[in-house]
Parts: sequence; structure tokens; C-alpha cells
Amino acid sequence: MNLPDLLASFASAFNQEQRLLSLQLGDGSRWGEALLPLALSGDEALAGDYRFRVECLSADDGIELKSLLGLPVRLGIAGADGSESLRCGVVSAAETLGSDGGFARYALTVEPPFALLRLRHTSRVFQDLSVDAIVRQLFAEHAAANPVFAAVQGLDFTLAGALPSRSYCLQYRESDHDFITRLLREEGLSWRYEHLDGDTPQVKLLAFDDPYSLPAANVGRVRFHRSDATEEEDGLTRWDGARQIVSSSVALASYDYQPVATGLSGDETAIEQGLDGSRLQSSLQHYDAPGAYYASDAEQLSHYARLRQQALDAQAKTFTGAGVVRGLTAGQWFRLDEHPAHQWDAPEQREFVVTRQRLSVRNNLPAELARSLPAALRPTLAANGDEDDAPFRSAFDAQRRGLPLTPAYAAATHTKPTARGAQTATVVGPANEEVHTDAHGRIKVQFHWQRPDEHPDSGANLDERSSCWLRVAMPSAGAGWGHQFIPRLGQEVLVDFIEGDIDRPVITGVLYNGSHPPPAFSGAGSLPGNHTLSGIKSKEHHGGQYNALLFDDSPGEVRAKLSSEHGKTQLNQGYLTHPRQDGKATPRGDGFELRTDRHGAIRAGHGLLLTTEAQAAAGGKQLARDGAQNQLDAALSLAQSLADTATAQLADTQETGPEEIKPDNGKGAN
Repeated sequence: MNLPDLLASFASAFNQEQRLLSLQLGDGSRWGEALLPLALSGDEALAGDYRFRVECLSADDGIELKSLLGLPVRLGIAGADGSESLRCGVVSAAETLGSDGGFARYALTVEPPFALLRLRHTSRVFQDLSVDAIVRQLFAEHAAANPVFAAVQGLDFTLAGALPSRSYCLQYRESDHDFITRLLREEGLSWRYEHLDGDTPQVKLLAFDDPYSLPAANVGRVRFHRSDATEEEDGLTRWDGARQIVSSSVALASYDYQPVATGLSGDETAIEQGLDGSRLQSSLQHYDAPGAYYASDAEQLSHYARLRQQALDAQAKTFTGAGVVRGLTAGQWFRLDEHPAHQWDAPEQREFVVTRQRLSVRNNLPAELARSLPAALRPTLAANGDEDDAPFRSAFDAQRRGLPLTPAYAAATHTKPTARGAQTATVVGPANEEVHTDAHGRIKVQFHWQRPDEHPDSGANLDERSSCWLRVAMPSAGAGWGHQFIPRLGQEVLVDFIEGDIDRPVITGVLYNGSHPPPAFSGAGSLPGNHTLSGIKSKEHHGGQYNALLFDDSPGEVRAKLSSEHGKTQLNQGYLTHPRQDGKATPRGDGFELRTDRHGAIRAGHGLLLTTEAQAAAGGKQLARDGAQNQLDAALSLAQSLADTATAQLADTQETGPEEIKPDNGKGAN
């Protein structure tokens, strides 16, 4: 066939009303007859995405591939009854597959716009939002910034009840796609795609928790029969079932620090596995402690245990089918007829939901065009010479309708991103505040990776909306006793994560940095010169004064100082010096000094001892006064002797009776 005849046959292919596979790019006005679909292959899944490869033939071998990217796509598969099964999406990739005589073959990859969110990675914080609210917010942001996403991708939820609010939910170094699907799985939500016809092809992601909310497939009823070219009705040629042992129960434990309790909840399988099968799996419990405060209460923890059990039960019994059924789509249900294994089942027991499907479609080209095409321009299936080269083939997985379609728990499909160690963050709070805390001594922080453009309303303005309340680890913490040093606004803190969970941060320490250097004790000196100094120095709220406990461990000049800037009140002990500069200090005495610029008082209800007598090596008791007692005894003895002499000389008699000195602490101590 010469080139004019090929072109004429090519043009007629687009005018055929009965072709199996049709293709529309955009609204069809520009690309109406530029690409003839030859073949389609790919797969689609419930609680997953779809990805189709469409091979096309064109009389234009100079189409720029970049002109195809991002185009909305409408794919139609003609049914036996004249109906059409739709698949819509966008072109995410395009490639050339060869050319010959002015003709060229192209391949287009078609996906939902949502699947391409795997290409956007970020880190951000969501607070006090339910999963559906978080997903809606992300979709709205992409629709506002991306005209193709806005035109093609839709979203909706069908929920039996409200989802719980999450006080703190982090997306950390994770794609928007993985983050969204992880959240949906964590809440036990499955999802499907609805393909919508219109001037511009559209696709809607529908998240749901009720298996009865799924629509019937276009075909509704599917026959099981042998493969025969004389059959006028679509049908299945293969239908098989499979069973496997799964965990018979799920138990979850989660600790919550506010009620100070560990919650325990569980759920048991609803699948009957036969006598021995049920016995075998009866002791196989799936027990997990998914993390601190995983649920808000026991009821919610029990709900999450039930979701995990439902996901396991979904693996216990499954079905697979294959044949020519052009009206099936993942996420729709059909009724199986004329299968010997189900012929006595009630109608509702013969209803099945397609959970995954693999499609292969080859277009019915005009015979002359098909024979005249060079091998390089034929569809891949035909070029490979597959013995089962039928125009349409489908293989799918299914589950009985009505059973929960809870997807596998997120941790079983992809690991939740976590911090690969501790991070640092900045303490934040309301403007003009220095300390922002609550009854538990918790604080709020902003991580350095929080970007203002992703938190337009709150979350990255270095204020109290940047995080939820976070606990602060202290050296000791008891029932009304322990340490209390609340990190202040602007300080850099060290943040670790309980069990590595990015949603469970805890403050473990405070760090110095360029704007918060180590303290200068007594307002003098700095490191590294004053490296022998250690201690604690506080700061007056909204002021410049401080309190301090200083330890000076300089060789031969050891001292300690407890001081308050108010009134320059100090207790200095040891080797007394002026403030140390670069490790050196001028001596000003030794021993101790208690001083203040204000008033002072010493009170001792049981007595006060002032003495200049030394105790070697700080030996002896607190109120030891043997020396004073001996001096008083000697004085008394002298007085008695003088009195006796005076009496002998007929002078006045002196009273020299002994005086009683009471114990120093009322308990007989000396």
C-alpha cells in the first residue's frame, strides 16, 4: 500500500464508530485526529492508583513530546452492549517508539494527577485537624497552584462518621502522595477513582469506609463460560478462590501520660476458616504497641484494633478471575452467574468487588492498515506475536461484596518517615512573652524546616501556633517535686522522638548558639578562658538581673558563690576573689563572706554560737564548745578561789554556784 492509501486508511480509522479503544487528548479540538490509539496496557487497584501505557500511531513523526505532557486524557473501551468504560487522567510521560515512511509510533503514560504528587516532597506541620480535613487542604493547595490539577483532579469522602482530630501530625521528608495515602490507611479508609466524561476529562478520588457505598460495574452481571469466538457476550473464562491463615486476633497497647495509663484493646477475626484452620490460627495473635498516645481513649484504640483485624481478614479469602469483561473497573462490584461452584449460592453471595485489575487492550484497526504497517509501527502485543493476542484481556482480584475493604495498615505498605536522630528547634510563644508553658511544664517549638509559605495561617511564624504542647525532660520529675527549668522563647532546644515517631517529639535538652552564648558568671569573662567555672545562672523575666550558683574549681583557688543581684546579696565561700577574667582573678580573702547592700538578719530559735575557735579539718559537731566550757570552768574556779579568800578576810560573801548550760539542740548534744 502506498503512502496516500495508508493515509486514507489511517483517517478512516478515526471515523470508525465501533473501534474498541478510543482516545481523546484535552478537549479534542487540537489533537482530534493526530494520534490513533493502537493498544493499552496497565493496572488499577482499590486503595491504589492506576497507570496505563497507551501506544499510538500518528501520521506526524515530528510531534514534540513536551507538547503531550500534562494533557488531560479520556480513554474509552467499548463494551459488548454498546456502552463505554472510561479511564481518565493526564499524560505524565511520552516517548517515541520508532518511525517509518512518515508515520511514527508514540507511547503515552496516563495516570491520575494525584499519583504525580509523589514528585512533591516536603516537611510541614498540621495541628488539630482530622485526616479528611488535612487531605482536603492539600488538594485545595494543589488546585490553587496547579491549573491542570484543578481542571482534572477531584476529591470526595463518603464516611459513616466523623474522623478524630489529630493534635499534631507531621509530614516529614515525605511526598504529598505517600503522606496522604499513609493517613488514609491509618484511619482504615479505602479509596477508588471515578472517571468523569465532559469537555475536559476528569477523575475524582473517592475515599470511603463503607463497602456498600461502591457502585455496580457497567456490566452488572458477569457470566462464567468457555472462551469461544462465537460467544456474543463478555464473560469470565477463569475463576479461582484462595484461602490462607491469618492472625486470629489483634491487640494494641498505648501509653498516655495525661491520665497516666496504658490502654489495652483488641479484636477477633470474623472469618470462619474451617475446623482445623480455625484451631490452627486460634493462638496467632497480632500484638503491637504502636506508640505513645496512639488513641485518645479506649474506644478509639479498640476501633484501630478492629481496623487492623479487618485488614488481616481481607487477606484470608480472595478470588481471582480472567477473561473478556470490558465493563469492570477496580472499586466496582458485579454479580457472577453460571459458575458451578456458586450456582447454589444466594444472589448476594455471588456479588464481588474488583480490588485490582490488569488490562490489555488492542484496537481493531482497519485490515488494510493493520497489514500494511511495518513491524516497527505495530502494537507491542502484535509485534511480539503473543499466542493469546486477543483484542481485550482482563485479569483481576476480587473480594465478596459487603466485607470490609480496609486497606493494609500503613506500616505494612511503606514505613512512616521518622527523624534519623534528634533535631533542634526554637522555643516559641506569644509576642512579648519570655516563658510560655502550661500546667505540665510543656512548651511549644518551631522546627527549622517549617516554611511560612506552607503554613500561611499558622505554623511557621515563630509563635504559639507553631506546634502543639511538647513535654520537656528534666533531671528529676516526681509527684510535686523535681527540677523545673522551663526553656524560654528564642532558646534552641534538642528534640528527640519517642520510638522514632515523628509525631511524638519530646524536648531533651537546651543548646547554646550564636545568639545564646554560655553565661558570663558575675558579668565578667567568657569561655574558653573561664573553663574552670561551672554552675547555674538564671535571668530575670523581662529584665537584666539574675540569680547564680557558681563553682570555681581553679587549682588552689577553689570557691563557691550563691548570689542574687538584688542588693548584691552573696554568700562567698573558700578562696575569695574578684570576678575571674580569662582564668585569672585577684584574691580578696579566704574563708566565707555573707554580704548584702540591703538589710540582714540572723535568727536561731535554739541558740546561736559565735566563736573564733578553729576545728581542725572541719571536725567536731556543729555546736561543739569544749573550749568555751573549759574557759568558763576556769573562770568559775578562779571566782570561787577569790570568794573563799574574801570570806577568810571577813569580806562580803560571793555567790559562785555553777550555772547550767543547756544542750545545743535540746536533745542532749554537745
